[in-house]
Amino acid sequence: MELVDNKLSVEATDDTPSIIIDGNKRFVRFEGPSFPENAVEFYTPYIDTLLSVIPTWKGEIKMEFEFSILSSASNKVVYELLVRLENLHAAGADIHIDWIYETYDEDMFDEGSGYKECLKIPIELIERPSE
Repeated sequence: MELVDNKLSVEATDDTPSIIIDGNKRFVRFEGPSFPENAVEFYTPYIDTLLSVIPTWKGEIKMEFEFSILSSASNKVVYELLVRLENLHAAGADIHIDWIYETYDEDMFDEGSGYKECLKIPIELIERPSE
């Protein structure tokens, strides 16, 4: 999977998040539900693309994760992505992660808190008021 004009945009479905990878802005966003039938199969091409382009980006890299639901299989894939991002960060990539959760969404808050606690990469927990 390649970026077109240094960008990739994937629309959300009922069970998969929207994904934006914008190399011009050094910005990545995952948003929406994440409970695909096969999380590894769904995420692998996007993660491979992301991990191949991030080392070429210079300057601050901003990543946002805003899941409305995260299946256990998706959780495992996201954690593995964060570990790989942690390695890139340790190697010098200036990666900053915002974990955005709705007020009252204790599950998403807990997921983000757990990632922040066990990983050595800047993760900011951001509460968004429920609509």
